Amino acid sequence: MLSSFLGKESDADNSDQNNKIMNALGPVMAEHWPKIEPYANKAFAAAQDDATFETLARKVYPWLPMVVRLAIKEEKFVSFTLEHKGPLLAKLAEVKSRQASK
Repeated sequence: MLSSFLGKESDADNSDQNNKIMNALGPVMAEHWPKIEPYANKAFAAAQDDATFETLARKVYPWLPMVVRLAIKEEKFVSFTLEHKGPLLAKLAEVKSRQASK
């Protein structure tokens, strides 16, 4: 999974890894929803503005586990989130709707 951030895989493998990352986000977002919720509406509002979305990615980066932060530098994480903004926002919307219906 980390190798997709590091750019050491082919495009086919990279796509598979990206799908795994996106699928793993749902349970993580649900578990940490109280911390994420204040940023959810900001993320949707920022969807049109890459600079704001980048700022949000930088705010999320310190929440990553230490092992991940050691393996993936902040700039790589930010570029990944900007590149995958659409799927990330879709996953966020999915989790938000599930949390609202509880």
